[in-house]
Parts: sequence; C-alpha cells; structure tokens
Amino acid sequence: MKIFNLWRKLTLKKLFLLLIVLSNISFAKSNFYINPKIGIDLVSRYEKIDDDNGNSLLGDKTKGFGGEVAIEGYKILNESIDLGLGVAYQDHSDRKHFDYTSNVDTSGVQYRSIPVYLAGRYNFLLESKTKPYLRANLGYSFNFNSSDLEEKNSVNDQTEKTAIDIDGGLYYGIGTGIEYKDYTIELMYAINQCKSSIDGSHSKDRTDYDRISLLIGYRFNF
Repeated sequence: MKIFNLWRKLTLKKLFLLLIVLSNISFAKSNFYINPKIGIDLVSRYEKIDDDNGNSLLGDKTKGFGGEVAIEGYKILNESIDLGLGVAYQDHSDRKHFDYTSNVDTSGVQYRSIPVYLAGRYNFLLESKTKPYLRANLGYSFNFNSSDLEEKNSVNDQTEKTAIDIDGGLYYGIGTGIEYKDYTIELMYAINQCKSSIDGSHSKDRTDYDRISLLIGYRFNF
C-alpha cells in the first residue's frame, strides 16, 4: 500500500509537470490564462455489470459525494476561441448496494481518476459583464484505487470480497458556462471510460462513470 501511494503521488507530480511544460511551450509569447476549479457531481451513475449468466450483478445507481479539482491552461486564439490543456483529480461517488439475489446484495467496483485532456472553449461575444460560453474536453483517464466486489449474505451476515483490476480509458465531456469578473461557473456532462476484471481474469466489463457536474473556478490572466 505504501508503494502504491508513493507511485500515485509521483504520477500526479509528473502529470502536473507535463502540463506546465506543455503550457510553457504552447503559450509562450501569447495571451493565456489559467483556470483552477472545483466541482461536485449533481447526478452520476456507473455502468451496470452482469454476471456470467447475463443477470445484473451490480446496479448503476450511486450514493454519497463525488467531485473533482482541476487546473486548466488556455491560449487565446481569437475573441471567440480558447484552446488549452487540463488535468484533474476526480473522486467518484460510491456505487449503491444492489439486490443481487433474495439473500445477497452486492456493492463496490468503483474507483478514482486522473484525466489529462485537451480543453476547448467557445465564447459568445455579448456586450455584457456576464460572458456565456460552450466548452469541451477530450483526453485520457488514468483510473486507480479500485474497490473490491463485495457480496453480503443476509442469512449468515458474511461478506465475500473479490479483488478487482481496472484499466484506463477515454475521458470526454461537454458543457456550458458563464464568466463574471474572472469567476467561472460551469455545468458539465462528462464520462470516464473504464474496464474492470476480477484479479487475474482476462474477461473485462465496462465500468464507465458518467455524471453532470457543477464547477466553480477563477481565471488568472497572464
């Protein structure tokens, strides 16, 4: 566990360093800004997972908190279009317990993500202090910290746990926002693609996480 935590910290540092280096290359001698933000998931769900017989093993409903912190750097291409790079740390909601059989309920197979992505923004040119815009993200989601599949038997009150492996996948999202005095508020629909498998198995299931999020940020101009 200590080795995994160390690897995770080093990986996160490398991603931030990569973002800074790419930003310096892309934004050199040009107008650019950095937009850190924090967000919460308003509505979310996981991909359903079936057992070997085609019956639902895990449901798609979620519970509890889901959110993220992100930092994005943009180059101003013209009055309407900004193009940039972003990285985020995302703590997804937990999966709700699912009634697998009359005596067994299941849960787990959830994870966290660090997506690295291209970010685009289209600004509507209005004579107003409030500036609306559309935006989109496209990149890769590094998924980690997967939880076990848990099967709890209500008869004997015992819980069986099965270790799960997960893979990374595409990350993409679209949304809209408004900017007022360098403060930004956004509503985003985004998906982290993921595939999961029982530890050691070659059979993989889609375990995507999608949600609608509310994000608040601030724009630092350079």
